[in-house]
Amino acid sequence: MYKVLIVDDEPMIREGLTSIIEWEKYGYTVAGTAANGQEAIQKHAELQPSLILIDIRMPGMDGLEAIRRIRANDSVCHILILSGYADFSYAKKAISLQVDGYLLKPIDEDELEAYAKKIAAQLAVRSDDDQTSLHTANIIREELLERIAKGKLEHGGSDLSRLAELLGPSARTYQLLLLELYSREHSLTRNAVVKQKLAREIEEKGQGWVFSSEPYIGILLIDYTLAPHAIVQMKAMIAASITDKARFIGAASAPVRELHMLEQWSPVLRGKLKRRFMLEGNAIYMAELPAMNSMDKESEESRELDIHKLAQALYFRIDIGNADGLKEIVQQASHAIAQYDNQEQSIKSNWAQLLTFVLNKASVANPSVSLQDDLSIITGLYLTHHYEEMLEQLQHRLLGLANKLRGTDSHSTMKQITDFIERHYAENLKLETLSEMFNYNSGYLGKMFKSFTGESFNTYLDQVRIKHAVELLQEGMKVHQVSSRVGYANVDYFHSKFKKYKGASPSSFKGSSDKDHK
Repeated sequence: MYKVLIVDDEPMIREGLTSIIEWEKYGYTVAGTAANGQEAIQKHAELQPSLILIDIRMPGMDGLEAIRRIRANDSVCHILILSGYADFSYAKKAISLQVDGYLLKPIDEDELEAYAKKIAAQLAVRSDDDQTSLHTANIIREELLERIAKGKLEHGGSDLSRLAELLGPSARTYQLLLLELYSREHSLTRNAVVKQKLAREIEEKGQGWVFSSEPYIGILLIDYTLAPHAIVQMKAMIAASITDKARFIGAASAPVRELHMLEQWSPVLRGKLKRRFMLEGNAIYMAELPAMNSMDKESEESRELDIHKLAQALYFRIDIGNADGLKEIVQQASHAIAQYDNQEQSIKSNWAQLLTFVLNKASVANPSVSLQDDLSIITGLYLTHHYEEMLEQLQHRLLGLANKLRGTDSHSTMKQITDFIERHYAENLKLETLSEMFNYNSGYLGKMFKSFTGESFNTYLDQVRIKHAVELLQEGMKVHQVSSRVGYANVDYFHSKFKKYKGASPSSFKGSSDKDHK
């Protein structure tokens, strides 16, 4: 095993670097750590490491001075410099000291892993040790599998023949599976731990090879086809390998007879995983290659999204506490939003805009609604990992909001409708809209409404509007302002309606009492 020495004055960084990548995978072992330049020189003499990771700025002797003294006695040790400063002067001095790389803090896991691979391959060339040769074979196989999973295998046959040699006897079928692990908690080591467990299961059974293809875990299945029963077994194996609360989603190619045929599947599998939000979790999906004559073209029709209209319809359902209608309008809104743009961030952003409108209206209309509390609905939707999970959560939270707005008082349908009109008389209300909201035939609802109120729907709505118009006029508002405020866009139409019900023009009511005109 190649020895690694880690040098940094911060204990947490030293500890983190020992586990940030899977050192053993590339034939390394972390042999020791040091807290300063002087200690680094002593540990180098004692351990004779093949690779040193060393910070530049440390108290006492800095990293550059320590490297100079180490280089006086050791010209072959590989060195990676760590620094919190992107300073060209440091880089220039480092180059003169024959270092292999310059890593900025916070250390990028992928960048460090790439250096580890590269240096391990260079070390292997100088070593005749059989165990080292085995590690070298593992590194090369992993590198070639990662290339084929990314569709970057070099053409010309050398890479392909080398990979075929490292995989062992030729097989009847090959199948590529990419896995994504995810959760609300970020983990630097989750992929490495799960990969190691899956490798033990799959490689020891001779079913294939497990490799890293960040941000995914790759599995090359050899003569093991993911038929329905095999998918069930594979899902159980993956679930058992995940120890925390993470979930997974997988995308698999069709079985192919030749290794090189897997390259064309790379963009298809990665494209499938990028649409994870629209899929279900803890599942493996079989991907399909696009037809040769098919092209993903955007519809030439311009798709518009009326967030305000959707929000208005949703708020009405919440306001009357109609659970079935609320679920239906959530589905309608989700369909419209997803059709407009089905990318995860766009869907969540449009829903956040819609919910902000609804919650603002709810908090203004009902003092029992805390805007700060109910904004947690928006926070919650950003934490969901899948589309159906988001819809289920939204329906549950919005139904809770509807119950809060309704309170515990049990109203008859007609009482709910008249209360609704009293709250929303300024909106563009129609009997057909209310019949849809309350799940009634519009003709039947009209008869019920007249029986309950003694007036037709339109007459009742006009009377409510004129009543509020009188109040606003007596407060000193101008006629055209009142007209718009109570739901009449046309001032002349407002004049005619007002005179019909009050027997006088609106201006005659400004600043006076209603009783003076009876």
